[in-house]
Amino acid sequence: MHKSATLALAIALALSMPAPGRALIDVRPDGLKFYSWCVSQAKDKNSVYVLDRHVLYRCREDVAISYFNYLGVRHVHDEVADEPDGTFVYRRIEGVGRCWNKISDELGNPVSYYGCDVYVAI
Repeated sequence: MHKSATLALAIALALSMPAPGRALIDVRPDGLKFYSWCVSQAKDKNSVYVLDRHVLYRCREDVAISYFNYLGVRHVHDEVADEPDGTFVYRRIEGVGRCWNKISDELGNPVSYYGCDVYVAI
């Protein structure tokens, strides 16, 4: 391989790799669509919370169910967690947050509530 071809290949590989310490964010059109729907619903329903270093947008209902299912189609790993207020199945939104399905309440009774938390740095 010629020097110029090797250099071009090295530059292309370097540009395609994420920078160290930076989160990967899902920029596929479907990913951006669900992200946008979630943020819009959070604004419409006054579910926006200003935290120390982030603004939290929380969507629920059909928007959250759709986002949760989209993450499942993308083969995002399920994390099951027993919390003080119930059992949750979490799916991470690459680089920005997570969606969840509450599958049981604090007494162990089966329930099904969906939500997504999207964090935007201030």
